[in-house]
Amino acid sequence: MNLDINSLYLKAKKGDIDAENELFLSLSVRFRHFADHRIWNDTDVEEVTQEALMTISKEYKNLEVKTSFEAWAYKVLDNRILKYIQSRKRKKDKTENVSDRDVTKAAAINPDLDLKRRLIDCLRKLGGINTRYARILNLRYQGYDSDEICARMDISISNLYTTLSRARSLLEYCLQTGKIK
Repeated sequence: MNLDINSLYLKAKKGDIDAENELFLSLSVRFRHFADHRIWNDTDVEEVTQEALMTISKEYKNLEVKTSFEAWAYKVLDNRILKYIQSRKRKKDKTENVSDRDVTKAAAINPDLDLKRRLIDCLRKLGGINTRYARILNLRYQGYDSDEICARMDISISNLYTTLSRARSLLEYCLQTGKIK
C-alpha cells in the first residue's frame, strides 16, 4: 500500500482509479484526525472534512501543482476549518451581546482556554529544546501513523516510541510546572 499522497495524486490524475480511491481514503482519514483536534465536535468534523474532500475532488484533476499536492490539500482543509470557526464565532456573537472580555475572564469561563494556552507554551518550549520531539509530535498530530513517521524521520519504530514517550513526559511535566526539565 503506497501512502505517499503526492505519488497517489500523480497516479490518480493520470486516471488510475485504484490510486484515486486510495488517495481519497488516505486524505479522509488524515483530514478527520487533523480536523478533530481543532473542532471537537464529531458531526462538524465530518461535515468540514467532507466539504474539503468535495472541493479537492472537483479541482484536483485540473490543478497544476508546482510544489506539493499534499500541502495544497491541507490548505483546502485548513480554509474549511477557518470558515467553520468564523461561522461559529458569528453565530455566537449574534446570540450573546458580549462586551470586551479580558483573557483571565475568558479563562475563568472556559478553563480549556487556559489549558490550550499552557499547552501551546509548553510545545514551544519543547521545540526550543529538541526539534526532533516537536517534529514527531507534529507529525502524529497531523494524523500520520507510526510507519509513516518512521519513514519520514528515518528512525526505527522503537526509537519513535521512545521519543514519543519522552516528549509526552516532558509535556506533562511542563503542563504541571510551567517549565521543561
